Amino acid sequence: MNRSWFSMARSAAHWLTLPLLALALVTSATAQPQRGGIIKIASDAPPVGLDPHIAIPYSSLAAYEHVYETLVRFNAKMEIEPALAVSYEQPDDLTYIFKLRRGVKFHDGEVMTAQTVKFNFDRILDPATASPRASLFKQIKEVVAVDPLTVRFTMKTPFPAFLKLIATSNYAGIVSPKAVAGGEIQTKPVGTGPFRFTRYETGVRIVYTRFEDYWDTGKPYVDGLEFTFTRDETTRIAALRRGTSHIGWVREPRLAQLVEREKHLVIQQSAPIRHQRLFLRTDQPPFNNVLVRQALSAATDRNEIIKTVLLGFGTLSASVPPGQPPYAVPVNEVMNLPYQKYDPELAKKLLAQAGLPNGFEFTFLTSPQGFDYVTTAEILQNQWARVGIKMNIQSVDWSAAMQRWRGKDFTAFLIASAWVPDPDNQVTEMFHSQSTANYYGHNDPKLDKMLDAQRVMVRLEDRAKAWREIQRYVAETAPALFLYAMSPRYEAVDRSIEGYKFMANASRTYLREAWIKK
Repeated sequence: MNRSWFSMARSAAHWLTLPLLALALVTSATAQPQRGGIIKIASDAPPVGLDPHIAIPYSSLAAYEHVYETLVRFNAKMEIEPALAVSYEQPDDLTYIFKLRRGVKFHDGEVMTAQTVKFNFDRILDPATASPRASLFKQIKEVVAVDPLTVRFTMKTPFPAFLKLIATSNYAGIVSPKAVAGGEIQTKPVGTGPFRFTRYETGVRIVYTRFEDYWDTGKPYVDGLEFTFTRDETTRIAALRRGTSHIGWVREPRLAQLVEREKHLVIQQSAPIRHQRLFLRTDQPPFNNVLVRQALSAATDRNEIIKTVLLGFGTLSASVPPGQPPYAVPVNEVMNLPYQKYDPELAKKLLAQAGLPNGFEFTFLTSPQGFDYVTTAEILQNQWARVGIKMNIQSVDWSAAMQRWRGKDFTAFLIASAWVPDPDNQVTEMFHSQSTANYYGHNDPKLDKMLDAQRVMVRLEDRAKAWREIQRYVAETAPALFLYAMSPRYEAVDRSIEGYKFMANASRTYLREAWIKK
């Protein structure tokens, strides 16, 4: 008996020890690509900047991943493959040597060389750039342009995550040095990708055209891409139903059910890589007290949130989401971690030990950006009230929330994660005391030591074991609460679009191979 896509999606919440979801491919094995036309994409959040070394949120990545490329990239199976580099070798644990493609051009006509690559990584590491990724690449000792088409990276210590980190453009996208010098890279992106930036109507629409000098001859097949930004999911669904948009994603499971009924649309989804995180300012009262953080965790009924907000289309998660094996804690083991079980009586005891027998009051910063943000906050507010904690919800627009987050202007902040290439980005980037993206003031020497140790482990088995131990310690000390995980996107694709693959990391880079069936 055939099951609907959505009933299978509900079952998917329980397979989480398996590898990433297999991709559904909207393509025909025998069809020949046709050229021309504009693919129209209905998206939700507009970018908060277009410089990949600075603007790292997923909303920015989703906008500029068609403009910027990387030395290597992920294919549809989430395997590393050549991109701007045709090959690489690793003669020892500290050295990576890349051979670059000859004649790769930027959209401004400049030619990419090894010196260009060096410029980009030097820029990421330069404190003046203030790149949130700088701390992730601190293990790079030097980048040398050996010759015009050869670049060598030398590490201070083994760096097993390096290739995965540089395979995504909001970690290591290669930008035009000329465009950087022009000072407008945040608003006018210039890369080597299949599509070149044409114009951006702020918050409304971004348009790209085919880059005629793209190194992968013959691609892309379409004349361009047009993204429109609408936060309202029903509006995006209406555009998909009418056919005025070819591709669009929805986040809310309830609405994805409606999309599935449309015969001209196909639904795809990514792995459960989006997890909802409640970050706490651990450098200030009351959350500088570990007992208070533990109480908050014990007072949180995660299963109630999954049932109420996600209609059951979600799963428990530790600090590494379940869609990232082998590092993630299996879903059926999450409740065995410290303070993950809902236990309001334990929460009250911990508060009393912390000297707060009557609870406390604080302000919780969130945004209507995500369908689940405010509703999750409201459920937490009710749950915590049962143990005497009064939480005041402050909901602001996304740009204001981002500014306050980076400016450390909050006590507690709810923000979901997008896919990241390595667990370093889930935990190290957030909580290491030396991280440039540690906006929480968290400073735990023991955790720093654990995080530093796993970063130089060459054997996968050793590193996976280390990450299990790190996740137990994070659950125990609760610098943040990890509430649930889910597929971040339900992608609707019109059947007229061929050759498109929605990737397990929710990337749309395969628009470079998509075409419109006429």
